Amino acid sequence: MKKIITLIVVSILSVAVLPAQPGYGRGGYPGGPFGHGRDYGRGHERHSRHNNLYAGIKAGLTASHISSGTGEIDAAGIKTGTTFGLATGFNISPMAAFESGLYYVEKGGIGGNTGGKIIYDLHYLELPLLLKVNIFSGRRAFFQPYAGAYLGMGVGGRIKDYRMEISASSFNDANIRRGDSGLAIGCGVTWSFLHANLGYEYGFSDICKNGFGDNRNRALILSVGFAF
Repeated sequence: MKKIITLIVVSILSVAVLPAQPGYGRGGYPGGPFGHGRDYGRGHERHSRHNNLYAGIKAGLTASHISSGTGEIDAAGIKTGTTFGLATGFNISPMAAFESGLYYVEKGGIGGNTGGKIIYDLHYLELPLLLKVNIFSGRRAFFQPYAGAYLGMGVGGRIKDYRMEISASSFNDANIRRGDSGLAIGCGVTWSFLHANLGYEYGFSDICKNGFGDNRNRALILSVGFAF
């Protein structure tokens, strides 16, 4: 799995350093938000540092689980949640952009069997660090594959054990570590000021305390948004 992820990242980084291709507007830059600036393509005489910047709002749904290397944490069932936040970035070439932002993301997992269900409800604030590639696909439309990292800080949620009839804060002293980080990959589609994105976050951090083994977040995220 790690070899496949590494290959995907290297492929996207390789595309990002390619020279600009024809058909990206008179100034050599594509037009539209989320990674290429809505004023691009109107001639070099109108380019400015401000035009290289962009921002937008995104919101969507998450489907997540907790991968346990030892099986001590049973949370392989899919838990759904929501996400929303602000994206901001700047263009580093006609074909590539660096994007960050701040997002609220709900993760976790569902475990248990006939003896009772356990829900791990984990809420994070996340900072993405992404390299996006612009692939022109039509008039004002672009595909934007990306790869990078995310940093997360736990801010809320509860762990509910229905068999034991116990409910506790997810990030108290005995349960889950607040810090999380990992790999983020995916692809977006932009048309005019609208954007849709499907991504996957592969956690590298062991999120559990007290020697419960190797437990990491995994999340599929679907979002839509618009640029300012």
